[in-house]
Amino acid sequence: MKRILPFTAALMLLIPSSCSVKEDRDGCPCWMQIDLSSCSRYTDQVCLKGWTDRESVFGVHVPEEEFPLTHEEEVPRGMVHYCAHSDPGESSISGMSVLVREGEQAPRLYAYRADVSAYGETVTDRVSLHKQYAAVAVRIENADDSFGVTVRGRWAGLDLDTLEPVGGTFLHSPGRTDDGVWYFRLMRQGDDSLVMDITGRDGHTVPYELGWMIRSTGYDWSAEDLDDIFLGVDYATGEVSVSVIPWEEGLVYDELL
Repeated sequence: MKRILPFTAALMLLIPSSCSVKEDRDGCPCWMQIDLSSCSRYTDQVCLKGWTDRESVFGVHVPEEEFPLTHEEEVPRGMVHYCAHSDPGESSISGMSVLVREGEQAPRLYAYRADVSAYGETVTDRVSLHKQYAAVAVRIENADDSFGVTVRGRWAGLDLDTLEPVGGTFLHSPGRTDDGVWYFRLMRQGDDSLVMDITGRDGHTVPYELGWMIRSTGYDWSAEDLDDIFLGVDYATGEVSVSVIPWEEGLVYDELL
């Protein structure tokens, strides 16, 4: 059961209880009020999932026009866990995991997860979405459309319960943009196993230890918000430069590419 209230009204109104004063209120439900007012910067739809240690208690998609309102769900009293995330696009949802299909790149995924003490008549929590992917741009010196890039690795998903990486085959071959850049998105990584294969105009393929090169910059795959990455490659000499772009700037950078 759910209801939707304007946020200011939700803070001011006393929510009527479904139990009488004489009853033991420990068995009464709690109204969980979820503030989505900051989500429109990142997505036009938020997916909400809530659960206790015993059962799933809600699952709903909330459209952007309802973000200014407080979304409410009736939950059992006690500890309630919930996650909020943006639309995963072409990626699949399997249980509590977002999984990137082989051949695809990671979605522009933003997510939030919280444990809420729902022991009273009402409880309020504010969703703060965080960036769960890294946008990567690769520029190869003197390259043309005959060059090809393939990225492969062992991590291809995100656990929505823990916001930690999920293992799986990642294999993606991005196309070259009109600006001469190969662009792709990566989910959180659990190790440095990423490899980038570059095939030149002569058909020769050179593997680059992408995971190690990213790690050498001090990049943190466990950061609350993942930064973006730019790689400059000199195919003739094999030299690679790696730059980390702060995620606040990367939001614009990501959309441009």
